Amino acid sequence: MKEPLAQVKKLLCANIIDSVNDIWPSIHVIFEQNDLVKEASEAIQRVRAELGNMPEEPSRIIQFPNSKNKYELQELGIADITETILEVNKVITKRNQMIQIEDKCQEMELAIARLMLEVERST
Repeated sequence: MKEPLAQVKKLLCANIIDSVNDIWPSIHVIFEQNDLVKEASEAIQRVRAELGNMPEEPSRIIQFPNSKNKYELQELGIADITETILEVNKVITKRNQMIQIEDKCQEMELAIARLMLEVERST
């Protein structure tokens, strides 16, 4: 009786080990993607902090200095409107890149969730 139980136990352990080995590459990919999503989210937060409370609408950012005359710009501390517009364009570019990264992170999070569901279903 002990010998057949030992064989069943050995067979069950072998099956469990095989199934874990089959899904281990998927689990490894999930952890890697999770780390990448975390890094991207941290980068997004850094960019958000750097941009501060900039208006969300890019055209309003550019219209503001264009709507002021020379004296109003000097009062605001803007000596060179061209340089200011170039800086505004940099901010807009960073904002757009941040939005693209944020969208990609959300896509990756969904892919990770789907993969986790597949792993759960297969076990």
